[in-house]
Amino acid sequence: MDDLDKLILQTLQEDGRTPFTQIAKQAGVSETTIRSRYRNLVDEGIVRCVGIVDPYALSFQAPVLIGVSVESGKVDPVARAIADLPEVSYLVMTLGRFDLMIEAFCRDLPHLTHLVTQQVSLIPGVRATETLMIARSYKLTYRWSPTLELET
Repeated sequence: MDDLDKLILQTLQEDGRTPFTQIAKQAGVSETTIRSRYRNLVDEGIVRCVGIVDPYALSFQAPVLIGVSVESGKVDPVARAIADLPEVSYLVMTLGRFDLMIEAFCRDLPHLTHLVTQQVSLIPGVRATETLMIARSYKLTYRWSPTLELET
């Protein structure tokens, strides 16, 4: 990945609707070059364009983190079952107190209660859960680019 690829990624992270012509002008190259480079970044799986929905704007008022302890040897099947739940926006395996960590968005407390007690906890292999209500978000970003800093 060279500086042109990094410029494309940085620009699109700031505004995913930036026209390729504008990026090309900033970079001093043709729009065709930007379009080709962008297509390569997509084909290589480096960038993926999606629409981000704000769950709060849709009245999902019960965001949570759920730590899940799993029986030995059952992390993968439990993770696959959890990943299928529509409320789950983020799921990772961790190497600490919990085997899995879930981020989920629920409409309200009854919805959250159902998710934890009637869905996650009943998945075969789940030993225990711990629910952490998110009271306030201080940072929520999809801009992750420590390797994208352009040389100055």
